[in-house]
Amino acid sequence: MQYTYLMRITITPSARQHGITGDEIRTVLAYFALRISLPAKREGAVLFLHIGPAAANAPYIEVLADMADEDEAVVFHAMMLRRSLVNNLGIAELLGDITYAPQRK
Repeated sequence: MQYTYLMRITITPSARQHGITGDEIRTVLAYFALRISLPAKREGAVLFLHIGPAAANAPYIEVLADMADEDEAVVFHAMMLRRSLVNNLGIAELLGDITYAPQRK
């Protein structure tokens, strides 16, 4: 576990299944280009989608975290940002000209 902005970050095994590293996840959470609230399927969950690069000039990554506990972000999904997600959410204009990359796994 690691902390950012005095918040504990817990990364579940499902968040690692697409090859995104813990360091990359923590970087996107701390320095996101865009963060939006999403409707939760589970009662009590407070979901946020964080989008951003893990390094300068790197492709964007999407990270989903449950932030129901104000002291902890539970990350359960992370993968290279999908153009289909950007289009489905209608957020292309908010991100501008970004770099997409193929999935790692």
